[in-house]
Amino acid sequence: MELTLLGTGTPNPSSVRAGPSQHIKIGDASVLVDCGSGVCRRLLEGGTSAKDIDILFVTHMHSDHTIDLAHLLIEGWRMYRTKPIKIIGPAETKNFVERLIHAFEVDINLRHLEERVGSELMKIEVVEVGHGDTYEGDGWKATVIEVEHGYVKPALGFVFEEDNKKLVISGDTTPCRALIDASKGSDLLVHELSQARPDGDPHLIDMEKVPALRRRIMESHTCPHGVGPVAEEADVAKLILSHLPIDPDEDWVRETIGATYKREVVIGHDLLRVKV
Repeated sequence: MELTLLGTGTPNPSSVRAGPSQHIKIGDASVLVDCGSGVCRRLLEGGTSAKDIDILFVTHMHSDHTIDLAHLLIEGWRMYRTKPIKIIGPAETKNFVERLIHAFEVDINLRHLEERVGSELMKIEVVEVGHGDTYEGDGWKATVIEVEHGYVKPALGFVFEEDNKKLVISGDTTPCRALIDASKGSDLLVHELSQARPDGDPHLIDMEKVPALRRRIMESHTCPHGVGPVAEEADVAKLILSHLPIDPDEDWVRETIGATYKREVVIGHDLLRVKV
C-alpha cells in the first residue's frame, strides 16, 4: 500500500498546499480520498492520471473536499478513460453527483465525451455509506468510520487494510472515540490539524471572546492538544498531519503533540509519498 498526500491544505487558497486529497495505491486499485482543489494537477505531478482512478472515497460534503470532482470526471473521460469510476461517500453524495453532471452537461455534450469513451464508461456508480460499512477490493478492504466534525453530519473517515497493514484517514474531525477505536494498532494515521498555530488553539485562548462563527469552526476541528492523545491511545505507529494552514507553527506542533505521543510525527506537505 502506498499513500501520496496530493493536497494538504484547508479551504483557504494557498500557493503551496492544494485542497484536501489523498491517493492510495492498494491491491490493483488506484484510489482517491477526497477531491479538493488542484487534484488533477497533483495527480499528474505524482505520476498518475485522472483517467486511472478506480474509486473515489468522499469524507463529507464540504466544498473544499469536493470542489474538483467535476474536473476529475471530465478529465478522465476527455483522456479516454478505459474503466468506470465508483464514488463512495456519505448521504447526499448521489444527489451531489447528479447535480454536478447536470451543471456540466453542456460542456460534456460539446466535447462529445460519450463518443470518446462510450455510455457505459460514463455511468458513475455512487454508493452512500455509513459507520461500519465496508468495501471489499481485490485483497484489500476499506471500512467506514463516522467521525465528529462538529455541525457537519455525517462526516466520515476511512480505514484501509491490505496484507496486515492498516492505514487510517481521519477526514475532518474533532478527537472522537470512533476514530480512536478504528485506529487501534494502525501502521499510519493521517489526521487533520486545521488548528496548527497557538493563536488558533482553544486550549490557549479565551473562547468566549471568539466570534460565534469562528468558534463553531474551531470546535469542529482538531488542535495539537487533541491529536496527541488520539494517536497515543490508539497506539498508532506513525502520525501524519494534514488539512493544515498555510503556515503551521511546526516547532510548537511537534512539542505539543510530543507531550503525549512519543512516536514519529510528520507534518504533511503536498506530494509526500509513504509506503505503508
